[in-house]
Amino acid sequence: MKESIKNMKAYQAELPAEVVKAKYGLSHLARLSANESVYGPSPKVSQAIKTTADDILGYYPDGQATVLREAVAKHDQVAPDNLVFGVGADELIQLLTRTVLTPGANIIIPDPTFGEYAMHAQIEQADTKKIPVTLATGQVDFDAMLAAVDENTEMVWLANPNNPTGVFEKRTAILGFLEKLPKTVILVVDEAYYDFVDEPDATVAKDVKNYTNLVVLRTLSKAYGLANLRVGYGIMQEPLYGVMQAVRLPYNLNTYQIIGGTAAIKDQDYLNQVVTKTQVERKLFQTFLRDNNLTFYDSQTNFIWIKVGDTKKVGEYLLSQGYQVNDHLNSEWIRIALGTAEDNAGMREAILTVIK
Repeated sequence: MKESIKNMKAYQAELPAEVVKAKYGLSHLARLSANESVYGPSPKVSQAIKTTADDILGYYPDGQATVLREAVAKHDQVAPDNLVFGVGADELIQLLTRTVLTPGANIIIPDPTFGEYAMHAQIEQADTKKIPVTLATGQVDFDAMLAAVDENTEMVWLANPNNPTGVFEKRTAILGFLEKLPKTVILVVDEAYYDFVDEPDATVAKDVKNYTNLVVLRTLSKAYGLANLRVGYGIMQEPLYGVMQAVRLPYNLNTYQIIGGTAAIKDQDYLNQVVTKTQVERKLFQTFLRDNNLTFYDSQTNFIWIKVGDTKKVGEYLLSQGYQVNDHLNSEWIRIALGTAEDNAGMREAILTVIK
């Protein structure tokens, strides 16, 4: 066994809804802890899956996910042969670290950010340098990130918008950082929550063609509402593209993932409806937080990072009232995913009760 992973702790998923409801005597539980979409996927997804013939079950799926590849390439305006598909963006994170990192190398990440970047670096026996975000705004400190690069740095990870802070970095800032980064260092921009951004010029996906050391990750688990189906993809150039295609398992996406994912990508009208509803609820919630002088970072996602003091106390109270939020990322800050209008209104009342 690798020494680097002997003391790793397993991921603790949320308790099943029925277990939580029984424990607290709840008739309704709003699951707002994992940044899932409360609106679910386009109805066209289930329709496409249901019309798929059963005789496919005895055969391996399309190892190149051709119809999904074509749909994504058209929508994102990228080359089809720049796309690597995975079982959620999680598999792409795993494959990238497996492909790029060597023992004794290091990665650089903002702090706080998505925990899987450091976890997979640890598995590959690499170190992680954590650079604190700007305290007042939650913005990434690009100068400090660049100053942390040394001869052992092999990857820089940037979730944009960031998780758990929800803070968005402009494309110009990212490209300015990338221009100064050594060409031997891979910059991975994880755009899992990109669809929720209401600012223009929000992605660097089209810039991949200009940089061999730039990778963009996307997922259908968030705005597209397909968290259970597990579909993600990476946009990258050669030579990384060819190696990643060789490293990934040949039939990693099954036919239902391919067909369902394709249906979701093609129904942009439904996606836009979900995004609009989320942005409306986000504005209402952040106005409430400002009006009540609560500390938070301006979010461009479907969740908000809020300073509440004793997170366990607040999280436990919210759970007892039927609102399951993420209270285990920080001792003072909680992450609340946006729910339905009704749930968001109830949660605002519960927050005032517990913190006042």
